[in-house]
Amino acid sequence: MKELLQRFEEISASDQGQAVVDDILAAVRAGKGTKSERRLFVRLLILHPVLIEQLATAALLDELFAHIDQEEWGELFGGAVEMEAPKLLVELVDRAVDVGHDQVLRLLPAGAAGVLFSGLKELNAYLDGLEASARLLRGMRVARIEADIYRLLAQAPDIWQRREQPSCCVDSEGISKLKEEKQIGQLAAAYEDRVNQLQRIDLRRCLAALQTATDRAETGPMAAADYGRTFCVRAPLRLGISSANASDNHIRSKEQGGKTLNAGIDLQMEGESRPTPPLRVTARRLPEPQLILRSLSRDFNADFEASSRGDAKTQSALFFAYRRGGDEALRLVKQALVHTGIVADGSDNVLRDIMRFTGGGGLEIVTQSKVMQGSGLGTSSILAAAILKALYRLAGSPLATAAGEYPGLYDQSLLLEQTIGLNSGWQDARGAVGGAGAVKDFYAPPTAGLPAPEVTFLTEIDETAFTERVVLFDTGIARAATRGLNVVLDAYLTRSGARYGAIRESMLIHDEMVGALQAGDYEALGRLATRYWQLRCILDPEATNATLQYLFDSDTLGPVSQGGLITGAGGGGFALLVAREGGRQELEKQLRQLRKKPAYASSGVVHYCLDRAGIQLTE
Repeated sequence: MKELLQRFEEISASDQGQAVVDDILAAVRAGKGTKSERRLFVRLLILHPVLIEQLATAALLDELFAHIDQEEWGELFGGAVEMEAPKLLVELVDRAVDVGHDQVLRLLPAGAAGVLFSGLKELNAYLDGLEASARLLRGMRVARIEADIYRLLAQAPDIWQRREQPSCCVDSEGISKLKEEKQIGQLAAAYEDRVNQLQRIDLRRCLAALQTATDRAETGPMAAADYGRTFCVRAPLRLGISSANASDNHIRSKEQGGKTLNAGIDLQMEGESRPTPPLRVTARRLPEPQLILRSLSRDFNADFEASSRGDAKTQSALFFAYRRGGDEALRLVKQALVHTGIVADGSDNVLRDIMRFTGGGGLEIVTQSKVMQGSGLGTSSILAAAILKALYRLAGSPLATAAGEYPGLYDQSLLLEQTIGLNSGWQDARGAVGGAGAVKDFYAPPTAGLPAPEVTFLTEIDETAFTERVVLFDTGIARAATRGLNVVLDAYLTRSGARYGAIRESMLIHDEMVGALQAGDYEALGRLATRYWQLRCILDPEATNATLQYLFDSDTLGPVSQGGLITGAGGGGFALLVAREGGRQELEKQLRQLRKKPAYASSGVVHYCLDRAGIQLTE
């Protein structure tokens, strides 16, 4: 048995493992193998470095359980699994091992509730020994593991009723209450919700650690010299080419590093003579005590008004209604007022707060967007940054200045979105950054603190060639970015099979896309973009549907397109398609014909230009 285990340890390729595993099974069936040797075998199944590197652990376990049923497995290895499984769960988290926790759970023999409880206790003891960011980030993966453990325990509630409820140091008050009330059926969903909460807590912690007394946002009062001025912020949108499929997510970026490739763009919509910045925010002090908020965005119009003529508590309750759902058109600007401290969090008199800030007057903020939210062009993230830039200017904060904007404004806009439940990444708003070139390649090294993306402006790109070959098509289909990003985050935390393999490949393909652009090789860019989109669909099958796939699979578009992708999280929004050389006009013609299809009734080709200027404030 010792020699067989050594042979297993020494395999150099995953396809060598099955024959050795079969020999080990035969030896154990023949009564060979000590307890410690069987435990070592269980550990190797999960932690073998070659299997991990080749993402082959699940495949080997599939083969294993094709040769042994669960009853016999429990008889031969149940004791070894009971001893090792809790420790293995901790090691997966502590070492950030690229093996899904589901592979450990599938090793458990039938009726192994005791092992599950031991796993919960071991995971909590591990987290309890960590500090600050490490506890929060590792806690995200632990929370996801605990969600699956409680799903298993919920199948045997009588066991739960007889045992003491194990606590975890990252439990929320809601989770603690569910445990006290023994509501085991609700714990899995509660722990899944806790994942994003922990991410937001760590983001806030990282931002607080970076801020100094000089770069904290001042919250007024407004300078009297600004009373008669109107402040206007204009911003481009972000054409996302690659994020290595959401590598700019907070935890992924901190643990493995993040890469993004994007461009700032202005849009020319129907009826316009030239491309202009698609986002606009205006803010001004009103002489009378009023708060007027307006959204004039495409398909997203809304108004909110509060004045001294109304009841303060009623108006304040209406102001904070966005926290109870709905009110999507104004929730960014409302939360931005809270975020900057102009309105107190949970205030019972919002107008009083506004008057304090404006020296007895009022405030009007109007937001406009040429495109729907859910476009895949970073609309909500960049709009958040634009709103904050206007408010920070009113407050006299350095974050509104050209010198102080980067990176502070973009980090704050990310936190603002996270606060209202939008799981955005750091690239979404940074796509609007101005500089030496419109096309930007970002890299954020792994870090224990706040991700600090390093930006490289790809100045060698011929911008005329770019706009000639890269066609932008509005599918007219809105999608929910948060859902898609949460699905990718789940694939990362669970290290699930083919989906995690798509994450790994996305990191590699990113660099090839940058190289293709730098070389002006648009044929290669189209091919790489198509593969990138395929990886996105592996990660999140709901990112696509038959309507969207028509853009990439149809015989009509094939002769004039060299490939492409849906920008952002997928599911709708804008498509980036690479025209064949000299074929842009024909590709655009074929795309316009799609309006005859009911599913594409609201679609259209959108002309654009690259934007180097970034977010601009005039007063």
